[in-house]
Amino acid sequence: MEALAKNEKREKRKRNIAVIAGLFFAFLIAMTLFGNTLVALTLPKVITEQPVSGTLDLTFQGTATLRSAIEVDLSNPGGLTTMKVLVKEGDTVRKGQILVQYDNSEAEQQIDAEQDVLKKTKLDLNRRFDEYKQVARGEDPAAIAAAQNALENVKLDIAAQEKRIRMLQTQKLVKGELLAPFDGIVTAVNAIEGLPSTASDIRLFYTDKGLRFDIQVPVDLAASLAKGDPLKVRVLGKNSRIVQGQIMIIEAGNAPNIHDMSTDGSQTSSTSSGESPTVRETNRLLVSLHDESLHKGDRVQVELTKTVGDETLIISSKAVRQDRNGAYVFTLESTFGPLGNVYYASKRPVTVSGANEQQTAISGDFLDKVNIILESSEPLEDGQRVRY
Repeated sequence: MEALAKNEKREKRKRNIAVIAGLFFAFLIAMTLFGNTLVALTLPKVITEQPVSGTLDLTFQGTATLRSAIEVDLSNPGGLTTMKVLVKEGDTVRKGQILVQYDNSEAEQQIDAEQDVLKKTKLDLNRRFDEYKQVARGEDPAAIAAAQNALENVKLDIAAQEKRIRMLQTQKLVKGELLAPFDGIVTAVNAIEGLPSTASDIRLFYTDKGLRFDIQVPVDLAASLAKGDPLKVRVLGKNSRIVQGQIMIIEAGNAPNIHDMSTDGSQTSSTSSGESPTVRETNRLLVSLHDESLHKGDRVQVELTKTVGDETLIISSKAVRQDRNGAYVFTLESTFGPLGNVYYASKRPVTVSGANEQQTAISGDFLDKVNIILESSEPLEDGQRVRY
């Protein structure tokens, strides 16, 4: 009996130990699950999408202000005092028309002085000629040669003096009047009567060259354009209409179009360390217009559309990121762990074949049924665990 009681007591102890161990392990499992849940809640939350097959339509719409095709600043080369301004802003002038007259009395006085010198030289010519006639009656060859040389020297002095006077007279005309070098419209008058000439007495717009504007266009759209191509331009305003311009210049732009920009032009926070938003490089287009109904200051609009290639993979533009090595995306990868799937972000380079504000065409060798991270609650790094 005593042995049986001891055996029952031992079995009861074993059952208690088993229960306590079970409860302990259950507590450990619960705490592990709870800890993993807490850890998971601290991980960045991500939203994903899968690339879809399709074509990408690139569109661009931009506005610009018309300005004069060529504006030239005209001034007096001698810096003379302005005597009379003969035009006003907005006047239409013809080539050769007098725009400003200057006080050129100093040049007139100099010409008078040079003409007096010429008269004296001509009197000396008469004297030298008389001397030559007298010497020529004699038989002294040396005296005749000397008299002839003196006569020729005076003739050369007279020719040089006459040339100098003609040059001064030409300068007087050039400096005394400011002439229009071409047909145009006066856009600014800075000359003031009674004051010396400035660097720009008159600003003249070359009417034969029409109007122009420049605009920054994404390079993938500008690639299909060439210098000399016609370009449809919409004139904004009450009488909106389409006019045809001509592309004069295509060159590298200086105002890149950056995705993820706020409305005030400041950049939003990046999504990972060292990461920058996708930058769309631009080209500067200089476009000329020849339409008599257009005026400087009119607003115009340019719309461009292009379909990029054939079928391609399309994702949201905000999923594409950029760093010093080029464009890349974060894909969602998973591994199976003891407590279920573990998700993490993997950085993958991509090739961008085109983009607009909403969509980007990409290519890569990993894109078959892959989930691409579109947004994250925190900046991401390659290999970082995420919450999906």
